[in-house]
Amino acid sequence: MAYLRWRRFVELASLDRPWLGELFMRKRDQPIVAAPVETWDREYREGVYDRLARSEQRHHHRLLAAVIADRWPNPRVLEIGAGEGVLFEALRAHAPARYVGVDFSAPAIELGLTRLAAERATGVVDLVLGDGRAFRTDETFDVVVFSECVEHLGEIEPLIAHYAPNLKPGGGVGLTMWLALKPLRLWHCLKALGEVLDEAVINTPWGGGWLVAVVRPASTPGV
Repeated sequence: MAYLRWRRFVELASLDRPWLGELFMRKRDQPIVAAPVETWDREYREGVYDRLARSEQRHHHRLLAAVIADRWPNPRVLEIGAGEGVLFEALRAHAPARYVGVDFSAPAIELGLTRLAAERATGVVDLVLGDGRAFRTDETFDVVVFSECVEHLGEIEPLIAHYAPNLKPGGGVGLTMWLALKPLRLWHCLKALGEVLDEAVINTPWGGGWLVAVVRPASTPGV
């Protein structure tokens, strides 16, 4: 218990003090290695991620959805790492004009297509199989969201540059991230790319926490 409290203190303190995170980070020279798609596919088929649809697992999604809708009423949202499209469950109450979710797991997309069939029929929702590092579309959005996946998508600067053409003037990048020292490196990089519009931490009853944030990249047209 004492260790968990100390780790939480370091993680929270590292939000604004990157040097502190680097000091206490284990295996700081080793990159984060994403699990292969076959692992994600199997776990979605086995129902490992069914828990993500439960209310107590979605506080961070509800906060991010509210923050987005407050700044961009009836928002157009592109979500990378969408899984089954669970974030849309939080966005629904804010009447989004458009939601496109992208994930590289075919079973996740199949589950989401069933879950959100009604919204798909109206043209509001689309779920697409694709690689979050290389996905392309001609549509533009108020916000591009990276849900619990940005640490698996490589360096942050080229990733944001890749999706810059998909941001409407004044648009932003939304982020949810499990609070941990190594992923926080990417958050610090993202903060340096523009203006932080919103930043919050959601504590969980079982320990740990979620970082929820929205950043407007400096390169966004219309800023």
